[in-house]
Amino acid sequence: MAMTSIGANDSSLSLLWDSTRLRLLVELERQGSVSGAARAVGIGQPSASAHLRLLETAAGQRLVERNGRGSRLTEAGRVLAAHASQALATLAAGEEELHALAGLESGKIHIGASTTPGVYLLPDTLGCFRRDHPNVSVEVEIASTGEIVERLLAGRIHLALVGETALDDRLELEPFLSDEIVGIARPGSLLARDGRVDAEALVAQTLLVREASSSTRQVGERALRAAGVEPSRVWELDSAEAIKRAAREGLGVAFLSRYAVAEEVERGELASFRLAGRPPIERRLYVARLARRRPSPSERGFVTTLTRCCAKSADYAAACVR
Repeated sequence: MAMTSIGANDSSLSLLWDSTRLRLLVELERQGSVSGAARAVGIGQPSASAHLRLLETAAGQRLVERNGRGSRLTEAGRVLAAHASQALATLAAGEEELHALAGLESGKIHIGASTTPGVYLLPDTLGCFRRDHPNVSVEVEIASTGEIVERLLAGRIHLALVGETALDDRLELEPFLSDEIVGIARPGSLLARDGRVDAEALVAQTLLVREASSSTRQVGERALRAAGVEPSRVWELDSAEAIKRAAREGLGVAFLSRYAVAEEVERGELASFRLAGRPPIERRLYVARLARRRPSPSERGFVTTLTRCCAKSADYAAACVR
């Protein structure tokens, strides 16, 4: 049935929002089905369907469409879900502020992280944070930088740890740690002088890389192009761990964060190198959030803990990868 715009005397979306309907849209985006969203919210599927029909009538357009294995939001539904997520986060932050005024601490943080900070920096930080803030719960999602930024903009997460990303007025980026992308190879497989390898020596090598949306890959490939290097073969693998295993077997070379390779270099399983005659491949890691959204007290506490704990990781990586 076609949807038509409602008149001025009909119900409007602003009069229909409540926490159940806000959460339904957010959970439908996450769960991929009305039944899954209903379970997450704690209501029955018939009730969830009725809520969604009411919202569609008020919006004057379809918000949900069925696909082969469930349901998904339309473009209009995704727009409303992003705003619903922001509204829920703002309400939760307000509740945290009230608890803080009363001398209590509670809350929930939904964090997204790209692979380097998510795998090699976040676990230690979460351990520190749990000790300092035992009453704050944390949910974590890990994916490539590009995917994490998309989830942040869609309102699925509220705080993100990412590598370099395109400038966007909707985002606020706060640098929290310097990083260096270094070359890795099987020990003895490349001729290196003082830890530096001539760019020409890499042309005949297979380059092991992450997916295209990976900040690590983008920064590394940009540096290789600047050095005039075009490897003869490129293998795309699905994780930094797979790349390190392939490099250890002598299947190719790669460029990864020094935080990702510090342990293997220290144990002698991998040799790190830099490009001869070129500056170090440096980047920043960032805490990203929506520019229009005020961070909650627990999120501010997390960033403070992150900055403190990552200083130890930086010292360790610098000692291993010289």
